Amino acid sequence: MVRLRRLWFNTAMAQRPTAPPPPVTVLAILLYVGGGLVIVYALIGMGSSAGAVTSMLPAWGQALYGALYVGLARALQLGLRWARLVALALCWVGLAVATVYLFARGPQAAVAQAVWPATYLVLLTRSGVREWFAPNPTPTGERQPGE
Repeated sequence: MVRLRRLWFNTAMAQRPTAPPPPVTVLAILLYVGGGLVIVYALIGMGSSAGAVTSMLPAWGQALYGALYVGLARALQLGLRWARLVALALCWVGLAVATVYLFARGPQAAVAQAVWPATYLVLLTRSGVREWFAPNPTPTGERQPGE
């Protein structure tokens, strides 16, 4: 158990600054708020009919889905590289769902479905964010040997 715990928390690189760049903080806040709202709506029994995934899940599934987003937000704050890859994959899935919505429900539904994945994708692909999640991040302005 201790070894697994070390692996989980030590995947963040030691050379990384202690605070994440502002886009990562913004992304984490958005994920905390979104996941928290999904959990609250599931617990009070209202459910969420806005999202493509949450509308198909029962209340307990929606709560787990919200918890996934809260956990992902925390992993992004810690600088875990797998979390960025998972978030990028979820963004592309969300954009694919928006494309399906374009043909099935029209442009208004497609845009509504694509807003958040596109926002997250823009935040995740900023150069400072990519550098921060890199295997060997370099301080800003310095170059790696051989570049």
